[in-house]
Amino acid sequence: MGRDPETGKRKQQTLTVRGSKKDAERELRAVLTRIEGGAHVKPVKLTVAEYLEQWLQSYVDSNVGPRTGERYIEIIHAHLIPALGSIPLIALRSQHIQTYYGKALKSGRRDGNGGLSAQTVRHHHRVLYEALKHAVKHGILIRNVAEAVDPPRPEHKEMVTLAPEHVNKLLEAVRDTPYYDLFYTAIYTGLRRSELLALQWSHIDL
Repeated sequence: MGRDPETGKRKQQTLTVRGSKKDAERELRAVLTRIEGGAHVKPVKLTVAEYLEQWLQSYVDSNVGPRTGERYIEIIHAHLIPALGSIPLIALRSQHIQTYYGKALKSGRRDGNGGLSAQTVRHHHRVLYEALKHAVKHGILIRNVAEAVDPPRPEHKEMVTLAPEHVNKLLEAVRDTPYYDLFYTAIYTGLRRSELLALQWSHIDL
């Protein structure tokens, strides 16, 4: 850490690690890695919230598109920071993240009406994973604890399809409306809604 210019004594920094001897050894390796890489910061004082804010400003603002960036900001400010923000960054463990995902699925909606979908929680996982990956890359952390977390699997909803007789009834019901061509094309081509709405006569090759 160098020497004090006034006393000439070697500067020392004490790091207290709560946990096992293995946890302490892991944090020692992280500190040595940061020093060897020239990162003379004190990440022990950095909380998850403070780091995520720094990551938004230093990386997301300049490397992610506007819409994606807005989504990252929403996830971080509305969910990740309230749930994990007070934890010191170097004390964050996979158990903290896994517990958060479980709570988010049960009661994660901001309006208080139940939990978030598995797909939404997977988006949260992706954002947190990328943020911690960035911390590892820059020597702030020695490993990405999100790698050990299992994000929830998205629900696979059973596809509902029309029986042939129902298709005929539907087309008959709209035959004399402006929507007949739209429904006919949708049924027999399988185009997505956005593709149907963008379809023009010049795209048709009869």
